[in-house]
Amino acid sequence: MQALTVTYDQQPILSQLTFDVQQEIVAVIGPSGVGKTTLLRAILGLIPTSGTITLNQTPLSTKTHTLALVPQDYGLLPWQTVARNIALAPQIRQHHKLSPAQQEHVTQLMTTLGLTQVAQRFPGQLSGGQQQRVALARAFALIPDLLLLDEAFSALDPVLKQTAHTLFLQQWQQQPVSTLLVTHDLTEALLLSDRLLILRDHHGEMRPNPLAGIAKTDRRTHPDFYPQLARLEQEVQLTFG
Repeated sequence: MQALTVTYDQQPILSQLTFDVQQEIVAVIGPSGVGKTTLLRAILGLIPTSGTITLNQTPLSTKTHTLALVPQDYGLLPWQTVARNIALAPQIRQHHKLSPAQQEHVTQLMTTLGLTQVAQRFPGQLSGGQQQRVALARAFALIPDLLLLDEAFSALDPVLKQTAHTLFLQQWQQQPVSTLLVTHDLTEALLLSDRLLILRDHHGEMRPNPLAGIAKTDRRTHPDFYPQLARLEQEVQLTFG
């Protein structure tokens, strides 16, 4: 991404934002109103922008790249079962039924994310944690070039969130994909990401996650976790007030 700029009523929301995402998880953090969701909308082509957005060294286009979004409200179709919600996304994109290999991929996703037992239920019959996992499975079913998570875990209570993080990482490790994780939860940012994109004053600063050298599954219990979380919280408080 090179010099991405978004303005609203002639006021900059994002200005000359430059960064890249490899096959990794980048956590996007910053205060409310700094432009985190605006960044995702710009990437999805939903708002006018200037600058260049590239993916895998080519200009980003929804016609040539597959983008998957997991929104905060999950965006499930209430009249479709869990299995159909997951399978419909790739089916609609390619305009024909899933191949046996693709159907097997959907089955594997439901197994990894613990959805097999609820495959024939409808979203309204699911808990929040189950709905969140269906949304993740739907996104991975697309085999996306870029995965966008917009506060995707924020509605879960702490216990469910920890479980959701574990299941998400299990699936991500099986199917690595360039990922932008928008979150206000600094614990989540440190646990899941490889790098941090800190948005402030319409600009962004990319830096390594200080826990990047520790396996994601081991970070929560590592002795460095809470000191690094405290440092990040202090920086955020000093910077953003």
